[in-house]
Order: sequence, then C-alpha cells, then structure tokens
Amino acid sequence: MDTKEKLAAIDSHERGGSAFDDLRYLDPALLTFRPFAGAWTIHEHVVHFLESDIASFHRYRSAVAKPGSPVLGYDEEIWTPSLGYHDQDIGETLLLIGLLRSYAATHLRLIADRDWTALAYVHDSKGRVDLEHWIVQYIDHVRFHRELIDRNLRLHEEGGRRAP
Repeated sequence: MDTKEKLAAIDSHERGGSAFDDLRYLDPALLTFRPFAGAWTIHEHVVHFLESDIASFHRYRSAVAKPGSPVLGYDEEIWTPSLGYHDQDIGETLLLIGLLRSYAATHLRLIADRDWTALAYVHDSKGRVDLEHWIVQYIDHVRFHRELIDRNLRLHEEGGRRAP
C-alpha cells in the first residue's frame, strides 16, 4: 500500500467505529433475540466486536513498538458466554468502539508513510500479520458482524426463529 491507500484504509477503519450506532436504542428484546441455537444475539455481536477491537488495538501497537512481537489469540466461543456480554451496557460499548477506532486512526495517520509490511506481530495461531493485512482484516470485521446483525434483524422481523 502506498501512503494514499493507507490513509483511505485508515478512514475506512475509523468509520467502522460508528457502524453499529443505530443499534443503541433498539428494544432490549431485539438486542437479545437469538434466531437459532448457536447464533449470537445482536448484543453479543456488539460486545464481541469491542473485545476484538481491544485485542486488535494492542496487537497493532505491539507491531509498531516492537515488530515481531508475539500476541495471543482468544477463543471467542468461550469468551462470549463466559463474560456476561448481556450485562454490558450497549451505549457504553458503542461509545468505546468509536473512541478506540478514532484514537487508533489518529496514531495510524502519523505512521502512514512508514513501511507497514515491516510492522508486524506474530499471532499464536495465524502467524505473522503485518499492518497492511491487519487493517484490511479489521475493516472487513465490521462488514462481517454487520451482516450477521442485519440477519438477526431480518429474522426477527420475519417473526422468529429460522434455520441458518
């Protein structure tokens, strides 16, 4: 990526911080609607997204501060049910997502002229991830969860549980 492409990616990554803001005032019954066994609720998607962005933030900063730093993954299938996601305030969660992405964007713009392929961390299961791949992955993470959230909204509107 050249600097212009990086700046565009940073803007896109930052915009992802508001991708779920429309969910702030949803009826709690809709936030906790589980369309089928094994599916996450909207609330779980949003809190997971924050958890993932927090891990992502630490990973990218490790790559900048000490390229080649090892980082640990986490098992979202264990974290989600174990950490009381439904007890987390949705408004605070959404606020933190936006703030974290904005904070990261400010720093990333300062290093946009650096070689992002040289700035990488080593994930315990994914291997080496440089900042160019990292930012694309976390831009796509927004789309992935937004699609699942929209699926839940659609299935709820259709009247209940459906097979995946």
